[in-house]
Amino acid sequence: MGVLEALEVLYSPVKAFKKIVEKPDLKGVVLVLVLVIFSMVVVEYVAASKFFLETRTPEDEDWTESEAFWASNSDLLLDDADHKVGNYSVKSSVANGTSVWMKITNVGPFDCLEDAGYRELFFWIKWIHGDESFPNAGATLRLFSHSESNYFELDLTGLIPPSSGEWKNVTVPLGPESQGWNTINSDWENIMGLEFRLAWLTSANLTMTIDGLYLRKYVSPLESGAFGGAIIPVLMSAAVYFSMKWILWAGILLLLAKVFREDVGPWTGFFVIIGHVFVASAVYTLVSALSLSTLPVLNLPLDTADFNLLIHEAWSPFLAYQLWLYIPIVGEVWIAMLCAVTIRVLRGVPWGKATSLAVVAFVLRFVLRFFFGV
Repeated sequence: MGVLEALEVLYSPVKAFKKIVEKPDLKGVVLVLVLVIFSMVVVEYVAASKFFLETRTPEDEDWTESEAFWASNSDLLLDDADHKVGNYSVKSSVANGTSVWMKITNVGPFDCLEDAGYRELFFWIKWIHGDESFPNAGATLRLFSHSESNYFELDLTGLIPPSSGEWKNVTVPLGPESQGWNTINSDWENIMGLEFRLAWLTSANLTMTIDGLYLRKYVSPLESGAFGGAIIPVLMSAAVYFSMKWILWAGILLLLAKVFREDVGPWTGFFVIIGHVFVASAVYTLVSALSLSTLPVLNLPLDTADFNLLIHEAWSPFLAYQLWLYIPIVGEVWIAMLCAVTIRVLRGVPWGKATSLAVVAFVLRFVLRFFFGV
């Protein structure tokens, strides 16, 4: 069976299956397999362009798991009893002072300028004041560029915890499009370190604690090369997916033919003939890829507990997403209809009985997919 005959199954199935039944050819099934694999690679490629994965620096909370990175205006300590992530937090305590600061230098350079650069700084912060007074003389974050005399400075007054002794997680946008930064002879392409500084008008015992500090960005698997590295597993998965559908549909139909006492001929020939209906899978998979391509890009944080829920919440307002969800079901109905045509043409089974066999097969196929995911 050539390309034209494969397409004929889509628009003139009765005519196409009359030809296939006369001379079943495994080459036709191989062609269908190639088309299905191609369509699944396309949909995986489109998905890779839509799902951006979070990338962190450092990867393992290193900056707050050791005091070696830090300098401060007082002693630095690791706290294994009060932390938000990992095993430790880093804190600095000042006795009877008006300010406390902590800084990391010479850990870059980090690019926050280019499209693939870092776009956010994430951290947990807690402060303690002896009189529980808010830092009324300023709270700032500096990002050093090239050296400590060149920096970006951001007012943290509205971002830090409102009360003494409370933790708060903060996400700060980075890059030339971010708001609120004062620039002192610096550029976003060479970030070398950072500094946290809290200040009060009156002196007291002060503590500042930092945890879970990292830069992050969201990268497409297409840009990172992850998609290219996964192409072989994608091809294998597509081949297994096709084989499982082929075996299940053909096996269910053979079983039902026995129950309904219908002769569909040798099982080997029947398998070959049924294999041709899955050209429909290639078509509806490509339609699925088309609907997916119209959806907005979605960032996937590493600590998301349920990616499916995140995707549903972000995309549920879009009609294309609703189509994307239901296209596989419509595609299975299409395959069931083609199976009815096949049974009708194969042995002249009445349309009503052929349709009944296909409907029961569809229900059994749906039950297997619901309970076993196949």
